[in-house]
Amino acid sequence: MVSGRKPNVQRRSRIARLHARGLTLSEIGRRLGVTRQAVHDALVQLSRPLPERSVPCAGCAAPIVSAGALASDAGQALCLRCLACRPQAEPGVRLKSFRLAAGLTKAELAQRAGVAAMTIHQYEAGLREPRWRHLTPLVAVLGPGLVTLGLRPGA
Repeated sequence: MVSGRKPNVQRRSRIARLHARGLTLSEIGRRLGVTRQAVHDALVQLSRPLPERSVPCAGCAAPIVSAGALASDAGQALCLRCLACRPQAEPGVRLKSFRLAAGLTKAELAQRAGVAAMTIHQYEAGLREPRWRHLTPLVAVLGPGLVTLGLRPGA
């Protein structure tokens, strides 16, 4: 399991394009507002494969491989196979399971659905149940299975 934040893939690709055009590390750093060392580190990282992120399924312990997986998700999510067998699963568990299946972090899901990141966190932690006005954009991002499996929206 890998912890920490996700790499800035867009910046890395811009660095690679600028480096391919023959710009120096210092010039790339000036253009992107980062240090020469950050440019060097990004180029080194590009030569290595990204580590696989995963958390164990709380039901069957199989790894849930997801770019959005964080250490804090361990033991709290179900793989979609286990989720389908548990219609009584809490809405927050369903949301987290679908988010991980989609390969999204909480922040990415929040941005795509137009919902505050704290709201996603509260839904997944079981502190709040999804409201109808948030359910439609969440379904648009994560797919109709989110509702088909019985997500109960709050008032």
